[in-house]
Amino acid sequence: MDFVYDSAEGLDSQDGLAFTALTENMFQLLAMFWTDTSKNGNMDACALVHFTGVLGIHSTELAYRTAYAFTPLLSSLIWIGRLLLLEYALPLQPYSHLRIPWPARAQYPDQVSRLVGHIHPKYMRRGCFSPLGYMCERMHHARTIASREGPRTNISWSSDLQVLSIADQKISMSNLRQAAHLAVAHSLVTHRPGYSFLSEPDNQFQMSFKLLSRRAFSKDGGFSLKGLGRRRALQYLKDRDDLVKHMFGAIHIPSGMLARSEELRIIQWADTVASPRNIFFRQGRLMLVFSYNKATIISNKSFYIVRFPCPIMSRVMFNYLTFIRPFSDFLARQLQLTLASTTNPHLFTLHDTKTGCFSSNACLRSLQRSTQGCGFQPTIKLYRQVAISVVKKHIPTVLMVVVLKPGYDISWRMSVH
Repeated sequence: MDFVYDSAEGLDSQDGLAFTALTENMFQLLAMFWTDTSKNGNMDACALVHFTGVLGIHSTELAYRTAYAFTPLLSSLIWIGRLLLLEYALPLQPYSHLRIPWPARAQYPDQVSRLVGHIHPKYMRRGCFSPLGYMCERMHHARTIASREGPRTNISWSSDLQVLSIADQKISMSNLRQAAHLAVAHSLVTHRPGYSFLSEPDNQFQMSFKLLSRRAFSKDGGFSLKGLGRRRALQYLKDRDDLVKHMFGAIHIPSGMLARSEELRIIQWADTVASPRNIFFRQGRLMLVFSYNKATIISNKSFYIVRFPCPIMSRVMFNYLTFIRPFSDFLARQLQLTLASTTNPHLFTLHDTKTGCFSSNACLRSLQRSTQGCGFQPTIKLYRQVAISVVKKHIPTVLMVVVLKPGYDISWRMSVH
């Protein structure tokens, strides 16, 4: 490359001949890159081969490009290479400022023979030991992968980013969120120890904790088994316990008719040998199902009470059961805080509790924490009795004045009023 530096040294912007000399030397350098052949078939020493490898890596994501994203870049580079080699084979004008001048195409008596017989087989044919031959091989391989992966889909967004146009369909974000919840498969009749919606194969939630695990133990997450990272991991488990403590009051208050303390306290998200689970998914909605023992004893028939948490708490419970709970169990085992090989099936439990659930006092503290601004200190029994009294007194008036609409949640209105 010294000849390029020599031609650029002392360059005057007003000197046209100097610029012509620099241009010709730059073209000679490019021609050297594209005519750099290998005698043994090993193209690793070729500069353009390394450049094509760099093009295969995304500049911001630092990941390999897909075949569809890589082939346009490679195709553009091949096109440029062919134009340069064509000018190298048959120059339009003579390159008289080089150390060894190149003649113009008119100086070649048989231009076809030079292009077809000398340049194309050695530098431009697929499979030859030149950069362009290497790129043609990679292009063929990339097109094979792209055809196997299928064509790309053209998408566009509305100006407010709430409507996605894809494959001649318009999908709103609200419909997309609903579809995500409807996609949760769950059998209401399957009962076996350990079964829940997390173990349903169609949901693919068995390894959901790995997403949080990779993020937590990455450089940005800062988790580790020793030192400062261990303290950060322990703080995460404490925050997880605080979340569960808040969940009791958040589920107990806005879920329609209030449950009795023992019903809510022992909620299970998975079946056990002794008792069935209480958390189900039906048509995309999370349900809490309790056995009504009093009616069962009187009538000798099975009765169940179904409660629907508010949409916000349904999403919180789904994310907790799907991601946070399995990751915290994994984290506690990695930190050797627990040696239990089985998972606690109860919803309201701390990270270091093997089999039990919240005590009555713990449930009471959670409820009082959730109702600090209500003006009185309720107990679980008192809050239930107050809610029943208010419903009996005011619900007839509410039903007379309210306008029923599709999707109107009467149970929510009853609990609020």
